[in-house]
Amino acid sequence: MLKKLVDEILFEKSFIDHPVFKLTPTTFSIEIEKLVKEYKIDYLEAVCKLCETFEIDYGAIPKLLTKTMKDKIEVAALERKYRI
Repeated sequence: MLKKLVDEILFEKSFIDHPVFKLTPTTFSIEIEKLVKEYKIDYLEAVCKLCETFEIDYGAIPKLLTKTMKDKIEVAALERKYRI
């Protein structure tokens, strides 16, 4: 019984300490910008990379983006569409 309680507490602590819970729209957008500059990738690829890294569901992305970043991603999406 005590072991189960300890396991639950440790799970909850590790879950809450997950980097995703520290992300705000500003910090997430900064991380996207870092990836774009460092790896010379577009904004869509950077978002996908962060989703993989932080295990974020793509449905949560709109809440994690600033207005400016949404605009940049929209431009990247339009450019990518025209490349095809």
